Amino acid sequence: MAATISQNDREIPIRNNPDLESFDIVSTYEKLLADDPELTMPVAAIEALIEALSQSSAKTVFETMDLIKTQSAKLRNAVRNPVALTHGTDLFQQYLVLSLKQPGPDGKETSSHENFEVVRQHLMKNGRLFAQRAKQAREQIATVGRAYIRDGYTILTHGGSRVVGTLLGRAAESTTGDARRKFKVIHVVNEARRTESLRVVAALRAKGVQVATIPESAAAYTMGKVDMIIVGAEAVTANGGVISRMGTYQLALLAKARRKDFFVAAEQHKFGRTFPLDQFDLGFDQGILDFYAKDQEAGDKHPQINPDPVDYTPPEFITSFLSDYGVLTPTAVAKQVIDLLY
Repeated sequence: MAATISQNDREIPIRNNPDLESFDIVSTYEKLLADDPELTMPVAAIEALIEALSQSSAKTVFETMDLIKTQSAKLRNAVRNPVALTHGTDLFQQYLVLSLKQPGPDGKETSSHENFEVVRQHLMKNGRLFAQRAKQAREQIATVGRAYIRDGYTILTHGGSRVVGTLLGRAAESTTGDARRKFKVIHVVNEARRTESLRVVAALRAKGVQVATIPESAAAYTMGKVDMIIVGAEAVTANGGVISRMGTYQLALLAKARRKDFFVAAEQHKFGRTFPLDQFDLGFDQGILDFYAKDQEAGDKHPQINPDPVDYTPPEFITSFLSDYGVLTPTAVAKQVIDLLY
């Protein structure tokens, strides 16, 4: 019979015979994303790691950290673009290390078996805590960001960013002591992700926001009508740049040329150590430049194009970040990454 540990009047069995060979962290990660459309890739990675932890009977800090590193590597190796989920796994490892450094309830070192098991059980009981905090972060960003949206503004955005959708949606609502903003939105629609974009558009129109949809080729043409640009991000880099949906960089270039404010709305769990030097230093090949395209009919091999490509926007093109920690300059974001992960 498995031993148990009591916490908050609930007992959870300690698994003495783990079977991680039958646990597929990649399938777990993919299922989490499929089951909850609101979940981001970093948070899904964290939840998958917590599930792996629940399948293990690791009883020491070393065993646990080794488990987390091994399972994180499996996740990274299974996806084409590992940047966002890597930020999540790195954050979880740091969170775990900090938790293990805290003194236990009996005053002993946390690495002692009794106190270590308390930390482990807490993580398993609160596996959805990271997801809940991520959703709360969007609401916090919406509160911070609405102050930058003024009546009469025309805001340009693109893609299906959850945090941008929440921000614009809340700005169109009235709150206690703060009337709803009256603004327009120009939404740049990528045909490959049209359904995703139109969901955001429909939600804004349902709140009474006037929205114009345009193709990517019309972004420069409409820039003269734009007061500000707000985009989301898959990952925020260590130098205060962003990796986001393909087309974000060109919007940033246009904004810089036309002297428009370019804001990025991003939750802190997307901050990470990634530090690209340029568009081709992301750590994976997107297959965008296919010099063999003309020979495809002849059966020549050619790179497989990434169905969901991203690009890198350097920090010098970003006005500010709207985050759950307030409004941050790219320099302040870089400091946050150092404080968070080093």
